[in-house]
Amino acid sequence: MTAPALALYLAASALSEPLWRFSLQRRARRGKEDPSRLPERLGHAATARPDGPLVWFHALGIGEAGAMLSVLRALRAERPDVQVLLTTNTRTGADGLAKMGLPDGIIHHYAPIDAPAPIARFLDHWRPDAFVLAELDLWPRMIHSLNGRNIPMLMVNARLTDRRFAGRLRLRPLFSDLLAMFQTILVQDTLSATRMAQLGATRGQVRVAGLLKAAAAPLPDHIDARQALTAAIARRPVWCAAATEAREHAALLAAHAVARETLPDLLMILAPRQLTDAQAASDLAKATFGAPPPRRSLDELPTPADSVFLADSMGEMGVWYRLAPVSFIGHSLDLVGDPTLTGKNPFEAALLGSVILHGPCTGNFSESYAALDQSGAAIALATTQDLPATLVRLLTHPQLLAQHAQRAETVLDQARGALPITLQSLFALIGGNGSPPRT
Repeated sequence: MTAPALALYLAASALSEPLWRFSLQRRARRGKEDPSRLPERLGHAATARPDGPLVWFHALGIGEAGAMLSVLRALRAERPDVQVLLTTNTRTGADGLAKMGLPDGIIHHYAPIDAPAPIARFLDHWRPDAFVLAELDLWPRMIHSLNGRNIPMLMVNARLTDRRFAGRLRLRPLFSDLLAMFQTILVQDTLSATRMAQLGATRGQVRVAGLLKAAAAPLPDHIDARQALTAAIARRPVWCAAATEAREHAALLAAHAVARETLPDLLMILAPRQLTDAQAASDLAKATFGAPPPRRSLDELPTPADSVFLADSMGEMGVWYRLAPVSFIGHSLDLVGDPTLTGKNPFEAALLGSVILHGPCTGNFSESYAALDQSGAAIALATTQDLPATLVRLLTHPQLLAQHAQRAETVLDQARGALPITLQSLFALIGGNGSPPRT
């Protein structure tokens, strides 16, 4: 018998498809959906289902999907007979995965909207043998339909931040019903395990696995692009402001200007989190330094006269971290306004040896940053006023850079246990030994 809260949602979702269609068309006009792939969002398959067992992985966007790639590679190495369907909701996620390139045997598809007919069409076509949900992108109709078809389900890499937990606690009856449908729930930290229990998960369901993003493979390189940029940069000192939010750009550019008083040839690689912020960032850089910065999206290269290089491209963060021995991870400054910034994944930089600087707002990754800070692997800055001197100190003392990078590698070694734990739970669903492949 379906519980009242879930029954109410299912009844509403049965009437929701016209609203979904209207929203998708509007988003497509604004460039947030791919018009050519809207049928996928309505459950219409873009490709044939391959023969044999198939596991459906679902992730919200590029961040969540990227963290799953190490799991997908290990699954395919252990069970090459198993096909993988990876769904995401966002266009940026699909574009980012296309840029990164998916391993063989993995099909990307947009997730169907959470309405009866699209979900049924999707499941009738793909007939998954198991379902893996990355983090907490819970869609009740989807989960209920999978459960109704007796498809085993696993949740991985879940984390309940303060805001996310408060929202779900208000809907506890609904989430309690949904969580009960999962065979296993793997969370990133002990606080999330406690909060899962408060939402209704049983003790036997929940296991602390750690953060999969720390166990991920390094972001891919684009050798031709990196070599061209390396030649253009030559022997100049360089740092990266990565995954930044628009409100951070003025302060970061001002800090860069101060650092250049000591290091006149210092180059800043500015890589905004949202590509829609790129033009405004370019305008700010021009106002600060007197000329518009060269842009990656225009295939431009920095000249010795340029102070800033605008890395406004998708799927090339691995290039910027490889070029920059120091990276400020954005979305972390304490700024006036809403929303409060909550940090971005620090491990992508650490995996590529770029020393991590960050601001005080790290809510979504607080335990990760705390581990890096406590070990001396990362440096926390109270404000951007501390940034210029820190950049100069690091970039003029290579031994300091090496020390911080080595400490980060130690933290990464301790965090890599998330992958074998995740594989163990996955193979419990589909069969296999649960050991990651040897590299």
